[in-house]
Amino acid sequence: MQAKDLAEKFSTKVLDAGVEKDRQKAISHENNGKRRDDVDHCRRAMTDNVMPFLRELAQQLPEGQFSFAPQIDGRDHHNILGVSFTIGDGPTTTISTAMGNVVVTHAGASGAKKGVSFVYSPDAEPYISNSGDLTREKIAKLVEMVMDNARQ
Repeated sequence: MQAKDLAEKFSTKVLDAGVEKDRQKAISHENNGKRRDDVDHCRRAMTDNVMPFLRELAQQLPEGQFSFAPQIDGRDHHNILGVSFTIGDGPTTTISTAMGNVVVTHAGASGAKKGVSFVYSPDAEPYISNSGDLTREKIAKLVEMVMDNARQ
């Protein structure tokens, strides 16, 4: 390949990147309202679905084998923004809600010695990506997956 060809290829990539950036910006702008609306739904789902289920689970499992800690909004201590839980001696799993997005991570799941967190993909099991996914059934599936993947 000649230098001129490489320069043209580079210019094309730069133009394509600009078009993609503009496309992503438009998508982001279109979804802002939807995410803003979902913030309240996330908080309500954490309070009404997730926390009661985790309390129930803590009562059912043997003492000392399950713990959880809510992440509270610093400005409004009644709003639960997320929760972290641990089963047995396993690593921490966290469900965080930020700006209408739900992110589920599991510490140490990457296989790295330092325990880098693994982020559960929103389009893979247990399929948790928005407030509508913060149900007892999906949280139960997440807990089951954590149990199944725990080292014995």
